Amino acid sequence: MTLLKRFNLTHPLLWAVVYFIGLGILSVILGQDVSWDLRNYHFYNPYMLLTGRFKYDVLPAQIQTFFNPLMDVPFFVAIYYLKLPPVVVGFFLGGFHGLNQWLVHLITYHSFDKVCERYKITLSIAAAITSIFGAAYISELGTSIGDSTSSVFVLAGLFLIIACLGRNQPVKLKTIIFAGLLLGLATGLKLTTALYSISLIVAISFLTNTIKEKLRNLLTLILSMAVGFSRTMGYWIILMWTNFANPLFPFFNKIFQSPYIETDFNLQDTRFLPKDVWQFLFYPFYFVQEQTLVAEVKFKETRFAIAYLLIVILLGVIIYQYTSRRSLEQQNNLVHLPILRFLLPFYCSAYLIWLKGFSIYRYLMVLELITPVLIILIIAYLYPHKRTVFIISIAIFTLIAATVKPLDWWRMGWSDNYFGIDSQALKPYENSTIVMWGDEGTGYLVPHFPASTRFVRLRGNMGVSEGTLMRKNAETFIANTPPESLYILQTDFNKKSPDIVEDLAKENLVIDFQNCQPFPTKIENFNLCRLQKK
Repeated sequence: MTLLKRFNLTHPLLWAVVYFIGLGILSVILGQDVSWDLRNYHFYNPYMLLTGRFKYDVLPAQIQTFFNPLMDVPFFVAIYYLKLPPVVVGFFLGGFHGLNQWLVHLITYHSFDKVCERYKITLSIAAAITSIFGAAYISELGTSIGDSTSSVFVLAGLFLIIACLGRNQPVKLKTIIFAGLLLGLATGLKLTTALYSISLIVAISFLTNTIKEKLRNLLTLILSMAVGFSRTMGYWIILMWTNFANPLFPFFNKIFQSPYIETDFNLQDTRFLPKDVWQFLFYPFYFVQEQTLVAEVKFKETRFAIAYLLIVILLGVIIYQYTSRRSLEQQNNLVHLPILRFLLPFYCSAYLIWLKGFSIYRYLMVLELITPVLIILIIAYLYPHKRTVFIISIAIFTLIAATVKPLDWWRMGWSDNYFGIDSQALKPYENSTIVMWGDEGTGYLVPHFPASTRFVRLRGNMGVSEGTLMRKNAETFIANTPPESLYILQTDFNKKSPDIVEDLAKENLVIDFQNCQPFPTKIENFNLCRLQKK
């Protein structure tokens, strides 16, 4: 207690600094991000935005070329324009992600009621540390992937409401406005965050107030979300509409019928949706063993199975209390039950939306982060005794941290040149057209070439099918390029594929393997080979 008084460990700004520095250092230890998303579009898209190359290139980052790059602009500017050391950028990005732990700490702290400060702080730290050891979170710490960036805004919005409930105060209209703005900003930055915006709309209805107040809160929340969304996504909607005749391009193109890409279906990743009723009902229990059911790479995570069991037990107890006509408002001096009533519907609705709409594990980032808080709240509801809650919570947190196997999006050691590319050596390719082929992430290469170099893709994950305007533009650009200025970017993967010869033959092109130049990067080595027109 003397230590608490001396250093005032209850001050929130102190913990903001602690988590920022701590997670920044951890990000540096984990290594430099070279994930597929970064190599494909997180580095190219802000370059496209800042240089206006919307129609100059053709899908260099495949269909992800048209994902809102606003969240990636600071990272790109720091590396490309300011030329900051990559390790410094990694530290600050990891530090920003550390604000997630700060918010988990604060949410946990404000969830406690009549307990001593040491108890609150100890379990708040434990919950925050457990949130680090998430299969998705630690894999994205300090990276540009984005889920751990948008989650800061979501958690901040949740905290504003939970802080009011923790002080036994009604949630004021201005609090709802700010929470809605934060969730709207997050959704604009990353559209998949919409699942949490919808969940907050559900959860806000569970606050204890009158019907009139509920309707007022809902309307206020939705309007403020719309304003926040317009701040981060509005400019991109305008750009996509004016350039590609679809305000949400490339999404919902079956509705908007933009001629630039396929119009017979809407873009949706259905690879990881449940395959049968057992997966639909019990997905979290599949995650306790290494698998690739909801991710491209293997991972293992036990927290959702534990939360699932606790929620089922909690609902069973509530149903029993209701049917036996016992009071649902039991005395509890350990935690604030209104926070549980708010957080539980948020958590469950977010999971169900995720299960039905995505089933891509990393989109569960926010739930992964707040699961330790929910575990404490449920245990405290079921058995509100300080010592028991403390022991069980710490035991569960230890189990979660000890059994997790994070996703691996690929990292490398730090270097002075982020990608190890010598831009000066690429000057001979001025006014050239370089053909890209395949579904590998190669968009990061484009900013290192002269601004006059054009990149066109003939094969990718979507958008260049026969008959699309993207394909026609690619063919036009290739046809208008002088033979001495036409190249193809060769990777180890597409060298081995016979499809590349067939695709190029359709355009009356053939690779001149006798006229290739090596193009080394830190990540992999490429060749730039001359393309001959038949």
